[in-house]
Amino acid sequence: MNYERLSSYNIDIVKKDTIWSFLSIFLYKFILDLSYYFIISSVWSYSKFELHVNGMKLFESYFLLVVIFILIPKSSKKLSNIMIWLLILLSYVPMLTLFALKDEPRIFMYAVTAFWLTVFLLSHTPSVDLTILDRSRVIIYTLFVCLSIFVFLMIYRYSGFSFNLDLTKVYEIRSKFSELKIPLAGYLFVWLGYIVNPLFFALFYIKRKWILVAFIVSLQLLLFSSTGNKTFLFALVFVLALMWVMTRKYPLAYMAMGLVGIVSLGILSCWLVGDVWISSLFTRRTLLDQPQQYFFYYDFFSKNGFTFLSQHHIFSLFLDYPYPLDPPHLIGKIYYGNPQSNANTGIVGDAYMNFGFLGLVLWSILIGLILKIVDSCSKGVDLRIGVAAIAMPVFSLINSALLTNLLTHGLLLVLLLLYLLPKREEVT
Repeated sequence: MNYERLSSYNIDIVKKDTIWSFLSIFLYKFILDLSYYFIISSVWSYSKFELHVNGMKLFESYFLLVVIFILIPKSSKKLSNIMIWLLILLSYVPMLTLFALKDEPRIFMYAVTAFWLTVFLLSHTPSVDLTILDRSRVIIYTLFVCLSIFVFLMIYRYSGFSFNLDLTKVYEIRSKFSELKIPLAGYLFVWLGYIVNPLFFALFYIKRKWILVAFIVSLQLLLFSSTGNKTFLFALVFVLALMWVMTRKYPLAYMAMGLVGIVSLGILSCWLVGDVWISSLFTRRTLLDQPQQYFFYYDFFSKNGFTFLSQHHIFSLFLDYPYPLDPPHLIGKIYYGNPQSNANTGIVGDAYMNFGFLGLVLWSILIGLILKIVDSCSKGVDLRIGVAAIAMPVFSLINSALLTNLLTHGLLLVLLLLYLLPKREEVT
């Protein structure tokens, strides 16, 4: 009898979780549609955010959302599922908005849906148990100390220490930083600011080592002040929010409602005080820019031919790249009228650019494999620390090519750090 009551209780919890998650994601899509209809398409139509509402596609967009929600992995105990949730909320749902309100190609939208359904299917395959290293703690702390010291020394040598929190100066700072040409900065600064700092911030925060937490925050501010990369400024806030979400009963619902709050705040800010800064920074740039690039990449490469990885240096030795500009600047020139526009694309645009619809199949398998490795490497890791490690790499997957993510943006490093991380009993 007690077993029956427990089973009934667990079923009720699952039902509530599912209902709240669905309603939250549905509301998120609805609010994003409203923001695009009333604000984004009005203020930024010159940036190709035009309004061409297709009623049938609007209905289809909500139908596809229901299909995705039904099949998306629901367990919050696997780190790969958290990555999938973030990728769907930050990439796929905004694509649905553009599909309906910009009248984008149906065939590509359905192909991307199939891409994610394949990833979902692969997520149900078993992960592999890995042998734990005896001195993993020593290795991971040594890596953190060495990388921090090296970046400190490079900043001191090339630009000196200074702190700047003025967002209006980021482009000026970014230009000066680019001129410095600091060796390996494109790798090491990104690894530290996107992965290592957020991970150790979470680790020290959980252990309540506040002096080390303050050190991480200071180092992150120094990275922002030296590079002008706004992502460094907001990374720890994003990580802290995700850590809190993972302690809630319905984490997927909380993620969706957080995005509802940000997009709604942008709408209210525009309507009440005429300020579009929030809508520009979060709704347009964070949520809608990359999905728009996906459709641009589909439009161009479906008509002009694929690259077959020839844009990457390692493959250019035996493959001829067919275009006069690299893909980001090529798309910037064609669709924004400015070859200086760096129109990067994420995994979906990258997959199609290289091999067309076959690329979407291949990339979905690769992403599914990476997610299984994530689960294998993160077994026994405190989930709060795990989400801190993968938070910024998820953004990188949305904003840049898969091969670039593996090395330049540190996805391989994430897998190594997850493997070396202390296990749950050591950090709680």
